[in-house]
Amino acid sequence: MKEYMSELYGYVFHYNHFTELWSAIPREKYNQYWDNDGTQGVLQSKSIDTLIEMIIKGDKFIKTIKK
Repeated sequence: MKEYMSELYGYVFHYNHFTELWSAIPREKYNQYWDNDGTQGVLQSKSIDTLIEMIIKGDKFIKTIKK
C-alpha cells in the first residue's frame, strides 16, 4: 500500500452517512464539491477500498468511468 500513497495524495476522501457513499474528491475540486456534491470528476462508491483501487489504476482508467 505504501508504494501507492503518491497516487492517493491527490484526493480527499469523504463519507456521507446519509447516502452511505464514500467520495474521492480531487484536491483541485475540493471547494466545488462542497458547493455541489454532483461535481464532475468526483468518484463515489459504497466502499473506500473500491475508490482506492480505481485511483491506483490511474487517470486513464478513471476517465473511462461513466456516471
